Amino acid sequence: MMRLSILVVTCSLAALLSTDLAFAQATSDSNTQQSMDRKSKSAIRAQNRQLSKAVRHALYATKGLNYSNIAILSKDGVVSLVGSVPDNSQIQLAGDAAKRVPKVQSVDNRLVLEEEGR
Repeated sequence: MMRLSILVVTCSLAALLSTDLAFAQATSDSNTQQSMDRKSKSAIRAQNRQLSKAVRHALYATKGLNYSNIAILSKDGVVSLVGSVPDNSQIQLAGDAAKRVPKVQSVDNRLVLEEEGR
């Protein structure tokens, strides 16, 4: 009888421990996945910042372009140019400069003419 009780207790403990280990494994897998998601999100943000920086340098290097009121936003290879320029020809000039940057898939050119008196 005592051996049966010991066997039952041992089996119960083994079952309890295996459940805890399975839970710990699932929690560990979940944490690992969250960590990987976080890393990939931060890597994507870094790539977006790097692309914006490359476009900014291209705009700075473009002769005849007043880039002082141009903001550059990048997301997954799509670059948005937002702001104002002093004359109409600079809108096209900025868009063309951005399109020539490697890894730019498309340009959303939202530049407008500066209002007079500003």
